[in-house]
Amino acid sequence: MRPPSRVSVSSILTPAAFKSLVVSSKTPVIPLDATWYLPNVGRNGKEEFLLERIPGARFFDIDEVKDASSKYPHMLPSTEVFNKAMIDLGITREDTLVVYDKQGNFSAPRLLWTLKFFQHPSIFILDNYLLYKQEGYEIDTKRLSTVEEAIPTQSTYESPGAIEDRLVTYSDLRQVIIEPLFRKKFNIIDARPYSRWTGDAPEPRPGLPSGHLPDSISIPFNEVLEEGTKEFKNSSKLQELFLAKGVDPDKPIIAMCGTGVTACVLETALGKSGLLREDKPVMVYDGSWTEWAQRSDDKFIIKGKQ
Repeated sequence: MRPPSRVSVSSILTPAAFKSLVVSSKTPVIPLDATWYLPNVGRNGKEEFLLERIPGARFFDIDEVKDASSKYPHMLPSTEVFNKAMIDLGITREDTLVVYDKQGNFSAPRLLWTLKFFQHPSIFILDNYLLYKQEGYEIDTKRLSTVEEAIPTQSTYESPGAIEDRLVTYSDLRQVIIEPLFRKKFNIIDARPYSRWTGDAPEPRPGLPSGHLPDSISIPFNEVLEEGTKEFKNSSKLQELFLAKGVDPDKPIIAMCGTGVTACVLETALGKSGLLREDKPVMVYDGSWTEWAQRSDDKFIIKGKQ
């Protein structure tokens, strides 16, 4: 098995570090806007990209670059679909990619994880767009008619393949959950708000029950971010948080959320924390709660505190 790639502190760029990278890099640096909103928010990342973006940015649509055969939202695409998306975006494997989203750190970590999954060589995350604007860095406000206007030309791109051991499927997780003693050998962390985890608040998708998996740990993704700036907390704060929540670094970690987006915020934060062992990268349950709540037995949908 190939060594797992991880997010390190150096992979997370402040706005100043991003601008320095643009100047010093020997390869093209392409910002990728991964803005995505929950369906009940009433905002559209693609439409906002047409109005405002980091200069030179392109828009990566996680709702379009997906497994179209799945009924669950933005499930990971095949390698072939991913390659086609990168070609259409005019990206090559020599390019350095810096992902961001307009909420601070919400959907950009999902794209970061996707790029790691398909083994793009040089990737960073901007921490974050809100600070980038606040600190007065350049914003392109030229109105675009389509996202394609931001793409200079198509490219050639071929991923060497996916790192499958970073992904958890429904079948994988069910095998973990059905045996109580076996599931205690894993950390299952859930990034949804605590009230959805307990079942007290509804899910944003109509008709979907809230609740949580047996023996899972609630770590709402906002808790790994600074409240005002939405930047990632520093490594010592993250270590303290994860250990206080009961995460055991010696056990494999499975991250989940509503649809596999903010689970990647926890995955990125764990990489920054320094808690991860090289042989135990974070695995993301792609279908997350939306798939689990529709497919699982009721006995594996827990309400209330544990």
